[in-house]
Amino acid sequence: MGSIIFLTVAMLLIQSNSVFAQSNERTNLSSNPDNVSSTKKPESEEKQEKPLDFSDTGRPGQQTAGESRGNCTDIDRPIEAIVPASHGGKTVSGHPNFWVYFPQNLPESSRVEFVVQNEAREDIWRSQSRIITSLGYTSFSLPQTEPSLEVGQWYRWYVKIYCGSAVASTQYIQSWVKRVPIDSRLYLGLEDDSSLPHQTYGEHGIWYDAVDRLLKNYLHNPGSLTLEKDWQNLIEAKGVELDTLPSVGTSYEAVN
Repeated sequence: MGSIIFLTVAMLLIQSNSVFAQSNERTNLSSNPDNVSSTKKPESEEKQEKPLDFSDTGRPGQQTAGESRGNCTDIDRPIEAIVPASHGGKTVSGHPNFWVYFPQNLPESSRVEFVVQNEAREDIWRSQSRIITSLGYTSFSLPQTEPSLEVGQWYRWYVKIYCGSAVASTQYIQSWVKRVPIDSRLYLGLEDDSSLPHQTYGEHGIWYDAVDRLLKNYLHNPGSLTLEKDWQNLIEAKGVELDTLPSVGTSYEAVN
């Protein structure tokens, strides 16, 4: 009987010591946070940029014409639309900007024509102007006085150069744009990162606004290495194929 009582007391003492030891260990860990291995990821890992993908931006079920055509014999490279390989892209703007790269040795007597049409090829806007002597990256847009592009609709736009006095010597590029509504994810993303909206637009596949915001941001921050890097990421993204374009540091103008 005494042996049974002794074993019972011993077992109680062992359990008591175990509980006391566990309690001390928890106390030590809570008072010593350095001993706890943190599972929280570093901020740089939590907010990684999503890989950009514009491989599915063309008009579904339709062949999108967008290649450069015509011939201006005096220039060293053709004009080039800043658009994905599908020659189609999205915008959330009612009056988006369309960016084009112009070679810098166009004749001063050249003229440029900018046209926006609906899918029925009816003109929404058409304008002509003399060529700018200091070219490079140049933007064209619908005037704010004109009606906005309609949400959900595709529009064709093109830029045509009349090279010098010879009307037959021309070159043009054409592409497509679709206006889409701003969804809640894009809206919240722009609210969270208002300093670099081009990244947010790019991550949501909104091509025209990503290009426009980046190039306009660079205009106010010339020589920015961050924007230079973002530009390279954009033109080398999946489905884009614009990696032969010159650095964004090339001079450019805005034609409205």
